[in-house]
Amino acid sequence: MVQEKSRNTAYDSPYTRCQSRAISGFGFSSTGTKWLEQICNGGVDDDGRPIFKDYHAIRNEVPVEDPSQDWTLIEASETGNSTTLRFSRPFDSCDSDHDIPITRDVLSLLWTYSESDDVTQYHFASRGSYEAYLLDPDLTPRGADVEYRRRHPEAAQGLQKLEFQRTKRLPGQDTLYWCTFQKLPFTEKKHIIGFQTVFPDRANFSHVHHMILHRCRAPPGMTQDEFFRGPSESEGTECYILDQPNQSPVPYCREVTHVYGIGGRAIFFPEDVGIAMQEIEDEYWMLQIHYDNPNNSTNLDVTVSLEAYYTDELRENEAGVLQMGDMQPGAHSIMIPPGSINHVIHGHCAPGCTDRILGEVSENGEGVTMFATFLHTHMSGIGVRLMQFRDGQEMPWINYDDNYDFNFQQFRVLREPRQILPKDHILYRCVYDSTDRDGTAITGGFSTREEMCTAFTYYYKASRGFALCRSETRSAAYMNHLGISNYTWQRPIRQMVVTAPEQYAGLTMRDYVNNHIDWTIDYRRELQRLQIYEPQVTQCPRFYWEDGRDFTGPGSDGNTYTSVDPGYEHESTMPRVPRWQRPEQCVAPGSSTRRK
Repeated sequence: MVQEKSRNTAYDSPYTRCQSRAISGFGFSSTGTKWLEQICNGGVDDDGRPIFKDYHAIRNEVPVEDPSQDWTLIEASETGNSTTLRFSRPFDSCDSDHDIPITRDVLSLLWTYSESDDVTQYHFASRGSYEAYLLDPDLTPRGADVEYRRRHPEAAQGLQKLEFQRTKRLPGQDTLYWCTFQKLPFTEKKHIIGFQTVFPDRANFSHVHHMILHRCRAPPGMTQDEFFRGPSESEGTECYILDQPNQSPVPYCREVTHVYGIGGRAIFFPEDVGIAMQEIEDEYWMLQIHYDNPNNSTNLDVTVSLEAYYTDELRENEAGVLQMGDMQPGAHSIMIPPGSINHVIHGHCAPGCTDRILGEVSENGEGVTMFATFLHTHMSGIGVRLMQFRDGQEMPWINYDDNYDFNFQQFRVLREPRQILPKDHILYRCVYDSTDRDGTAITGGFSTREEMCTAFTYYYKASRGFALCRSETRSAAYMNHLGISNYTWQRPIRQMVVTAPEQYAGLTMRDYVNNHIDWTIDYRRELQRLQIYEPQVTQCPRFYWEDGRDFTGPGSDGNTYTSVDPGYEHESTMPRVPRWQRPEQCVAPGSSTRRK
């Protein structure tokens, strides 16, 4: 299927071509479970006349012809063994009962074909689906598309790439965050223009939940080679050793340069934007990989390659990455009651933090330009929104997906870049459904069975030394409602553990919320109110100064370590202002129901 769309019209004009002289079908599904499928079936009959009709189906039922035919056939032809259909439809047909609107939410594109001209059939043996954001721009060159270059290897000529390829034998544990280090092979500065992730097969793909690529800086008094050569020659280290920072080089690699999420495809930047490589002499980068091994398999080798495409010609704007959302692992701040539908968690980047982070690079108060977003939850997430507030009002959402698919997590280039000013309030909203978790509550954590609410954004001009703007709820009212007063991270079990009050000390947060909270309706309602409206504390620490100065401080063993300042915290609450709504699109004929 090939899609032709315009930013200035309300119509989508795809066409399909299949190796069949009979009926082919194309359509949309708004959910991975395909509750509602919108389908158009078409072809050319034996007399050369076009066949084309608009149908819908619920799950695996036989398709039913729509009373309103909203797809328009432009062309139908047969050549050799191929059938080509070209057609169009509005982004929103107003047929709310039978059609799916094309918005910035993810859609599952459905295709099928048969050797029969029976248009009432749809569930043919030859069929499949493809997840996509139809309204997002795709700047990926053909030569960087994995499937295309396998068929046309010559298309990759002229593209320069640096590979971060890793093979890891997984231990028998369900979650592993593994960090490896690599020295860049350059002596002069380059600009990255895009990223692509490649797996040798589906089995390897299923065990890599995400990857985060970081730039590293050695502590004061040591060269890059002195500090990172040893780790780069080793097999790597576990990433989250939160209680012993001196024993790992991980805390010295804070600046994020890219994020891959499961199912994600290539991202390429606008032609005037690049990510700097080889900013300093002997530059090292760290690749964090989250391996997902729910069956606790052993002796399982997983291979993946992250490809960074680059150019020798430096571009006008240098981009950076800012991570926002809820604090990690967030075991007390992210708490989702059992059997909940549409439970909301917020993560704040408070006005004081955007002022601190962006103030240094904002010229004449113009702020920075955000041009891509990666909106992330784990398995219970069903909706995400990145929201912006300024001067007492909510602005149009920066990006959103109210049909979030855990298995398709794409770094998305914005159709229209967004200006972010110092003192703007950025809020990341995650919505969860825990009804499929067998009556258990969900807490924040690193496993995909636990939850996260975090967003990564590409922007320029990059503010060096900052990478995080994340919040948590820790007010007295909130902690009193939970019934705990303190907790700590325990590395051996990779869990947050209650330390006070005494009667619950030693329980993991997961055990506590599932065995010591009475999840009444009133308790749930008050928890949700507190999570949305109680003040949250945003942290936006500086990791290093642009001129090379670093913060230093005492380590747990008495030695000195570096990479993060004493911290900066700013309190904020959910703005109580008029809420921005999606623009009204249409009113279906004979209906009072408006789409929003």
